Amino acid sequence: MADWLGGRLTQAEHGLVDVVAERSAAGERYLAVRGCHDLGHVQQAQGRLGAALRTCQHGLEIASEPAQMPLPAAGMAHVGIAEILYERGELDAALRHATEGVALCRQLAYRPPLATGLVALARIRLAQDDQVGALDAIDQADATMPGPGMVDLLNPAPTLRARLLMTQGDLLTASRWIRQQALSPLDRPDYPRERAYLLLARMLLAEQTPDAALQLLGPLRELAISQERTGSLIEVQVLQALALAAAGDEPGALAALTEALTLAAPEGYLRVFIDEGAPMATFSANSPPPQPRRRPWPPPTCHEPTRGGAGGAPERPRAGGADAAGRR
Repeated sequence: MADWLGGRLTQAEHGLVDVVAERSAAGERYLAVRGCHDLGHVQQAQGRLGAALRTCQHGLEIASEPAQMPLPAAGMAHVGIAEILYERGELDAALRHATEGVALCRQLAYRPPLATGLVALARIRLAQDDQVGALDAIDQADATMPGPGMVDLLNPAPTLRARLLMTQGDLLTASRWIRQQALSPLDRPDYPRERAYLLLARMLLAEQTPDAALQLLGPLRELAISQERTGSLIEVQVLQALALAAAGDEPGALAALTEALTLAAPEGYLRVFIDEGAPMATFSANSPPPQPRRRPWPPPTCHEPTRGGAGGAPERPRAGGADAAGRR
């Protein structure tokens, strides 16, 4: 957990692959599934949706082994699958997994997967234009977590609530929440509070202050690159494109969007673009279509821990090799 929160994703992945292998070998199925749940989130942060999906599917297989009682921990795997399918725009399948995952996670004493599942459910409902259902799921997620002091990397419900308020046009309430977090575009942002800083960037764009948004997004981009968090980098690049467009820099905006598309296309990211709503639609309508190019960074991560199809067990990451040598 410390490596994940610190943005040391390669180290976090190494440790979690070991946890899954050791707990599986020991017959401790719950802990193995929980390890898969955390590992899938690390792989999502790396921008490797395919690897994360296979990891979650492996967790589902562990929780549903033949001749064994099915485990409620299967809910964690369903939640992870729902998050990935959502990112890829497969909303109906995502909804099925999120609904089943939430129902199973309600039986667990460990509460974060339930909150994560409810947030996933809220995002799906919001994408399906069910704002009432989305708010209900966010309310339940808020009630599930122990308190408001937890960083938004582990408890994204408050940030999602504020973003929903923004989509409804209630900028005043969303802005009040941002002020309560004591966030500023002059801050040096960190990974555990990245969602909140990205929300601040969206608020600055809504307030028509793109220069302040760019001032904030620059350090967020640098941090994502330094920590090889491609999932974060895609989202930051999308917001940079919108900010540059709002500032009148159309060539820069197209370059940023092209980079985001180049990073996103191999793993099937879709909602990260669609979820920006009207600003992205307006920008896309008024600009020539960008041409994704061969991506210079990051190269494919030096490992694919879940080889052998959907049911493959996580494979120990390799520290060396040609891919590792190509990293920044």
